[in-house]
Amino acid sequence: MKRKLISLLVCLSVLAACLAGCGSAPATVVVSESPAPTPSPVPTESPAPTEAPTEAQAETPDPEAEARKARFRAAYEKYDPDQTVMLINGEAVSWSKYYSWIYDIANQLEQTYQVTDWNEPRQELASVVPDATFGTYVRQAALDYVVQIAVIGQKAKELNVELTGEQRGQLESTLAGYAERFGGQDKLEELLSDSYITMDYFTEQNEAMILMNDLYEHLYGVDGENLPEEDVIACLKDLGYLYAKHILFRTVDDERQPLSEEEIAEKKAEAEEVLAQLIRCPQEDLPALFDSLMKQYNEDPGMLSYPDGYYFLAGEMVPAFEETVRTLEENGLSGLVETDYGYHIIYCPRMSPGHIMGYDSNGTPYRAKSFVSASLFDNVMKEWYADAEQEVLYVGDFGELDLNQLFQQ
Repeated sequence: MKRKLISLLVCLSVLAACLAGCGSAPATVVVSESPAPTPSPVPTESPAPTEAPTEAQAETPDPEAEARKARFRAAYEKYDPDQTVMLINGEAVSWSKYYSWIYDIANQLEQTYQVTDWNEPRQELASVVPDATFGTYVRQAALDYVVQIAVIGQKAKELNVELTGEQRGQLESTLAGYAERFGGQDKLEELLSDSYITMDYFTEQNEAMILMNDLYEHLYGVDGENLPEEDVIACLKDLGYLYAKHILFRTVDDERQPLSEEEIAEKKAEAEEVLAQLIRCPQEDLPALFDSLMKQYNEDPGMLSYPDGYYFLAGEMVPAFEETVRTLEENGLSGLVETDYGYHIIYCPRMSPGHIMGYDSNGTPYRAKSFVSASLFDNVMKEWYADAEQEVLYVGDFGELDLNQLFQQ
């Protein structure tokens, strides 16, 4: 079980999730979808309230679930909710905040693995927490989450980033909307309390996610508009991205069956004629001519979605295509490159921050500058989190909290 992280605004959909609980390019040139640019992640599932039981459910309680609920409640009540368990950059974290994550993670693990001994080593968790037991995994994951929420607020103060009046209004409207959907403010707070979350902490989590986006824009501008072009290009290359346009003369049909020998010969002759035009073209006119011929002859439907060309990583293109791109310098032109899909003429123009790199899950394109700025921001956030974790000061024995003892009634 991997420790999961989510990007901006996922926590805002947690209550909605609870309520719900009651043309692509051909294989020759398809780039595996890059992750849409998002600011650095915050905790995966905000420990959210579960849906209130129906009348039928209330009449037939699950004894196992009731016993588990009682154990978690007894564990929570072993300490004062306001008791400080740690300091993060000097900021106190209460037992209430810490336990909301302890509960969320432990509850998931217990139901998934039928945990009976929290000190049992578990290989599945070792990739996240070395030599992990169920207990050490829960403690580390909970620490990660409280650190992330705290650090976002701390860095916002440090950089003088605050919610605008409009954002505060939107936040209040969002929270009020949740209350309305769950039957009123009292009912919302009751459901949150079932997951050991106070209304104040739930508000803080939602505010942190808005601030995270504001921090991103403070550092890089909207969609990375403040990043210099050279920085964008250098970062893309550091990340291992290659870039190329191509003209494909297909030698297979829509079912990827080979065309007749005569048709293949015609395709090759056509490709050679186009290549000859490009070779004769003066270098300064090559970009415009290539784009013109690409629009006229290219039989790769993926170029409709990627008119600027393809940004791709190792292994995302057929080998002959990738190998050719690696041999070409900026503004370099290939000869005919044959693959199982046909004949390609490949051109490697200069990368640009404004080029489309991919599409998010909603089908909205994102550009190179957005992708790079999000990657840089992700690294910055990870550094902030790591630095804060190194300086965490636990109070008493909370740093070695024994979950067997904690959950023992």
